[in-house]
Amino acid sequence: MKVLIVTLDNVGDTIISLAIHNALRGNPAFTAGYWTKDYSRAVVPLAGADIEHYHCDPFWDRSPGAGKGGKLAFFKTLLKIRRARFDAALIVHSNWRKNLACLLAGIPRRYALKGAFGTDYVAPAGSHVLDSCRALLKALTGADPGELTYPLSPSSYGEAPATAEILSKGRWAVAHPFSGNPSRNLPLAAWSDILDFLAAQGLRVLVNASPAEKELFAPARGAYAARPGDLLFSCDLDLDITNLAYALSRAVLFIGNNSGPLHLASAVGTPSVGIFQDSWIARIAPRGKVFPALAVFKDSPSELSAADIIEKARGLLAAPAAAPRLPV
Repeated sequence: MKVLIVTLDNVGDTIISLAIHNALRGNPAFTAGYWTKDYSRAVVPLAGADIEHYHCDPFWDRSPGAGKGGKLAFFKTLLKIRRARFDAALIVHSNWRKNLACLLAGIPRRYALKGAFGTDYVAPAGSHVLDSCRALLKALTGADPGELTYPLSPSSYGEAPATAEILSKGRWAVAHPFSGNPSRNLPLAAWSDILDFLAAQGLRVLVNASPAEKELFAPARGAYAARPGDLLFSCDLDLDITNLAYALSRAVLFIGNNSGPLHLASAVGTPSVGIFQDSWIARIAPRGKVFPALAVFKDSPSELSAADIIEKARGLLAAPAAAPRLPV
């Protein structure tokens, strides 16, 4: 059976959905492909370069830092999928638009959680996205796949030689001070003390940031203002998701907000501190190779101090092999 995994969502949700492909990979009865946003298209090759993959940004949704997708590009992609003749679609975060798109793509069985135009509806046992993925898989295969996760291995993708040369020198931490939703972000004022702590540990730091974010982050450089060679920015290295994944796999620590890079760090097994709102933990907390230590806020990340983050980071650096397997 030819199955299309539909994740027209952002990077974090697409990384989580790799658990579906991971579960189907060893089952000879199923061949799985992907339909993702253009915005998150680079995630899928991390799970395998040979995955059949369609991508376009939906015309009804905006991605962080981008506008809505174009209708013409969307329907061209839909026609390509129709020609591929999929037997079933597993629609993550389903709604009537995604379900209808799969109907128009000629997919006869459409497994969904909600929304009109599905054919088979599932009820997850829990609220996490992985619980939804598990329910979709059970409905498709007739068997419970058990607890799902989405580990990634650097051996499954490539690394640019220039990046490899830089990141092979010294011990690294990766910081992600931003996200697609500013309400999730730790105040920039806290990062100066965090970077001072990382400098005291003898760590070099890679900050994942766009050129505009790099300028915003400049006042928070802390001790690294005097040692700029030990503070690098992803935008200066032109890192794509593949090379960011490799950088994370080399790092001894990741610190960042609730966003795609935190899920990526969890997937490649990097000990991580995640800044997370308590109401989101049950739904989308990372569950990759390692589960991050979470610094939790209730209403605003301004409730957290640099000391809260440093305490979590200190514990992970003291015993990185003991990174927690449960969100705490």
